[in-house]
Amino acid sequence: MQLSIIIINYNTLRLTCNCIQSIKEKLTGLSYEIILVDNASVECDPELFLEKFPDIILVKSAVNTGFTGGNNLGVEKAQGEYLLLLNSDTELINNAPKICYDYITTHPGVGMVTCQLLYPDGRVQYNCRRFRTIGWELLEVIPLYKFLSKDKRGHLMLHHYFDHQSFADCDWVWGAFMLFPKSIIAQLPQKKLSDDFFMYCEDTLWCWDFKQLGYKIHFLPQAKVMHIHKGSVSKEKWMKVRITGMKNHAQLMKKFYPDWRWYIFAAIYYPKQYAGLWYVKLTGKYH
Repeated sequence: MQLSIIIINYNTLRLTCNCIQSIKEKLTGLSYEIILVDNASVECDPELFLEKFPDIILVKSAVNTGFTGGNNLGVEKAQGEYLLLLNSDTELINNAPKICYDYITTHPGVGMVTCQLLYPDGRVQYNCRRFRTIGWELLEVIPLYKFLSKDKRGHLMLHHYFDHQSFADCDWVWGAFMLFPKSIIAQLPQKKLSDDFFMYCEDTLWCWDFKQLGYKIHFLPQAKVMHIHKGSVSKEKWMKVRITGMKNHAQLMKKFYPDWRWYIFAAIYYPKQYAGLWYVKLTGKYH
């Protein structure tokens, strides 16, 4: 088995079915299995997935273990040499898993690859990031980056400064699409995907763990996946999610900066983040 695709379902029957169907239509050239982990959904009986897709592996969790817990349950069942963590609100646009698989298997030292994520209307999502540091925060706030050319600024800083139309060597990527060798799991600190966070910021921590092991993380724009991403989330719910993410990120940075440097980071980070929340509150623009 070359690839195990792990999808977490939590009350997203329609979206998850669309995701699985897109895999069956677009993924060719690989031996693969689809492992669907139902995180104690109440929307419907998860057996409905087996009625529609009898060849998938269904894992039913009695409790909601969060994004991290669900993926770890899937990893335990995986038989593939490589793993793909794929969000339930995604649909393959092209043969993205094969493109990423071919790349990672021919590039020693690369521990994870991701794809270009697009909104349903075709807009690019900024899923390619740098780790937050005091230096990066200051660079944005001052902002010295304006002295750089647009192209150099994009590849240096990534996120919304990068157009996501070319290859990039990044620090961390969204958990919506992560393809990596299963063998790395045994090398991780907890011998599984770090579960410090129930949800939000866990993908940053996983990438940090991979980088600490010396692996590179690459972004491939030729692999394309549609990602609804907050498509059904109200502004009010998004605000709560954003605040949770901020708190988790601050906690993560406290792990990186266990000394006085964390207070400097927090003094820069929090005002900037809350300014962004107020912008959303006033304008309603949060996508």
